[in-house]
Amino acid sequence: MIIIYIFTLFESTFFPRSIFIEDKFNPASMCLGGIEVDVGIESKYGLSDLRTYTLHSGIKSYSINIISFGNDIYRENTVSAGASFSLTEEVTTGFSIAILNYWVKENCNHYAYSCRIGGLYQKNPFKISGWINNINFPKFSNIDCIPPSYSLQLHYLPKNHLSLVFALRGIEKDIPFFNFGLSYSPHRMIMIGLGVNSDPMYLEYLLRLSVGKFTIDYTGSNHPYLGLSHFVIVGFNP
Repeated sequence: MIIIYIFTLFESTFFPRSIFIEDKFNPASMCLGGIEVDVGIESKYGLSDLRTYTLHSGIKSYSINIISFGNDIYRENTVSAGASFSLTEEVTTGFSIAILNYWVKENCNHYAYSCRIGGLYQKNPFKISGWINNINFPKFSNIDCIPPSYSLQLHYLPKNHLSLVFALRGIEKDIPFFNFGLSYSPHRMIMIGLGVNSDPMYLEYLLRLSVGKFTIDYTGSNHPYLGLSHFVIVGFNP
C-alpha cells in the first residue's frame, strides 16, 4: 500500500474532487464571496487508509486551506493561502502558495512548496475560468516531483435553475481530458447534479442542501475499477 501512495504522491491536489466544487480550487474565485468556512471528509474507494480531511476558510478575497490525507503509517499534508484581485467588474485573478509535506513512519519526512494561479471572467449567463497548478514543479527529491496541471472551464448559468459546465483538463504534456456537469435546483434549498469525467470514464454526483446559513454538500464518484468515493462538506456562510 505504501508503494501505491508514493506512486500517486499528492495526486489528489491535481484537480478538484468534483467539478461541482470547482470554485474553491481556483484562487481567482474568492472575490465572489464574503465569509465562509467549510469542513469536509472524503472516503476514497471505501478504504479507510484513503480518507481525506479538509478545512477551507475564506474572508472576502483571501483564503486558507488545510488538507490531510493518509493514516498512521503514511500521510500527506497541505496548507495553502491565497488571494484574489478584481481587475475589472467582470475579470478577477488570483494566486495561492501551498506548503506540501509527506512522511512515511520511521522512514522519511519531506517538504516542498507549490504555486497556483487562476483567472475568472463572468458576464451573465456565462462564466469562463481557469487555473494552472504546481507551476514551480515542486520537488521533494531528485525522484519525487509533482508535474503542473491545468484546467479551463466554461459555465452556462441561465435563469431557469439549470447550470452547465464543461472543463478541459490536463497534466503537463499528457493528452487532455474533459469533465462535463449539469446541475438543477428545483427549490432554493436543494440542488442536484450529474457529471462525467473522461479519464477514466466515470460519473460524478452532487446533492446540496441549504438550511439558513449552513450548506451540506455530498459529492460522489463511481470509478469503473476502484469503486465509489464519497466527499461530504459542511459549510457555514454567516
